[in-house]
Amino acid sequence: MQKGSIVLFFLIFMNCHWLWAGRSQPSAVSSRFGTVSYFYSKSHGRPRQNSKLATRYSELTTRYSKLTTRYSKLTTRYSFTHIAMGSAFNLVFYAPNDSIAKMASDSVFKRIDFLNTILSDYLDGSETNRLSATAGTGEKFYASPLLFDILQKSICLSQQTKGAFDVTIGPVVQLWRRAMRRNYFPPRKEIRAAKQVVGYHFIKLNEVEQSVLLKKKGMRLDFGGVGKGYAADQSLLVLRHFGITAALIDAGGDLTLGDAPPNKKGWEIEVSSGGKDTTAKHLLTLNNCGVATSGATYRYLEHKGIRYSHIVNPHTGVGLTTHTRTTVIAPNGTAADALATGFSVLGIKRGATIAKKINGIEVWLLEQNGTQIYHYAVPKIKK
Repeated sequence: MQKGSIVLFFLIFMNCHWLWAGRSQPSAVSSRFGTVSYFYSKSHGRPRQNSKLATRYSELTTRYSKLTTRYSKLTTRYSFTHIAMGSAFNLVFYAPNDSIAKMASDSVFKRIDFLNTILSDYLDGSETNRLSATAGTGEKFYASPLLFDILQKSICLSQQTKGAFDVTIGPVVQLWRRAMRRNYFPPRKEIRAAKQVVGYHFIKLNEVEQSVLLKKKGMRLDFGGVGKGYAADQSLLVLRHFGITAALIDAGGDLTLGDAPPNKKGWEIEVSSGGKDTTAKHLLTLNNCGVATSGATYRYLEHKGIRYSHIVNPHTGVGLTTHTRTTVIAPNGTAADALATGFSVLGIKRGATIAKKINGIEVWLLEQNGTQIYHYAVPKIKK
């Protein structure tokens, strides 16, 4: 029996029991599994205790707990891997049998591949590139629901980070990609020109029409800082259609977590502790959230003794020279992915200020500027 069926059976049985005990009605229900023992008596007009019904409720709660435990033993752990968006997507989940697991994983990977045809800035015919081609023409672009959704979420995240994360950074990213391939520093004139068409406020969305208008000629969208997190969130939605909720998606090192594994409090995740020891790790038990890390990697350009990161500051148009390793825990993969990039750009001082204003996140920032190492952490998720 599926977990959802067990829950449904339990709720129907309880509703029938309330009807059977029609002489009284509950004055309040404190919680889903709390003990309900007081009822309103129509004959006496005052609360009274129904000990038999309370005992029966307790018995049913115990039986429900045993059924869910039995269900957890009937599920098996499965893992699948798929290459997309330039990264490996590792999918781990618990399912009742091989056939459901295979159908679910195939559907997830088809969804990710479909999203790539929408979000990629490498594919000539992608929906993102077709939208970018309309920039500055005054022409409305009628977006698919998925493209419109990620644009709405991206603009919100840009506002939260004061533009440190910005999907209109495409012209600057293209400039630095070319520079890194050819190993030269981009001319300042080209940097200034690219920077002038970057700005999320140049995007106009019409929610009624689901249309998008890019106001400036030369604008180009780049979802590299948010696309994998969004794809992971979409993957969890696909799995839920198959009744699978206990799942983990690793998208190139960034994690998106569903419900905890059976008989566990959560998924055990190792993150940087945020201390000055750059190798220090901290083990967390998490579920239903996103975890993303961003920072200096092997991808950089060295010019006149200075290393410029592949992460570009939308405000300056230049790769980061202060190397920040950022880990963000957020309510979902989309937010975690984008905020990790945003806080890397912001750095310790501005990042610490902005992190305090965003609800539901946990942030570790480790910044190295020359030989100096600084760190900052928001230790608890704000509710």
